Amino acid sequence: MNNSALLIIDMQNVYLPENEWACDKTRNAIKYIEDKIKDFPENHIFFIKHIASKNPKGVWEDYNNKYAEINSNEYLCDYVPELKKYITNDNLFIKSEFSALSNKNLLNVLSNFDTIYITGVVAECCILSTIFDLIDMGKKIVYCSGGIAGKNEHKENSVKDVLEELSPLHVIFE
Repeated sequence: MNNSALLIIDMQNVYLPENEWACDKTRNAIKYIEDKIKDFPENHIFFIKHIASKNPKGVWEDYNNKYAEINSNEYLCDYVPELKKYITNDNLFIKSEFSALSNKNLLNVLSNFDTIYITGVVAECCILSTIFDLIDMGKKIVYCSGGIAGKNEHKENSVKDVLEELSPLHVIFE
């Protein structure tokens, strides 16, 4: 894994089972990610956090208006406590769009890696968007099924069905 990175996308409190945007397997994903972190050097682990843009464009303005109450709730937007302890100023990247690569600093950092291990939420949204952008960069993707949560199992399986068409050349499953 010396030329691999671990991407942890949007593991924020809002996706916990008791909150507004609950994903069925968020708690399972947290445990998986905690174990996976041990397999990577600290400088190969990157956390992504979604924060609403202060200057949204187009439909993002509608999105931010619709979810203003959630976006302004500090607790809901914060990282889950189990993973927060691993976050530093150097490994946290903020995004305001679905793809983690909308953060240009992260894009530059990930250009140094050949293989990207993907974990986080939401499978059918930010995870999928990020994967397609990484593939377009020429990266090999490891889809860490145990570390990814979708809104429900059906949606998670739909994402896997799409990605299986890109396997094993672009995406492999773990």
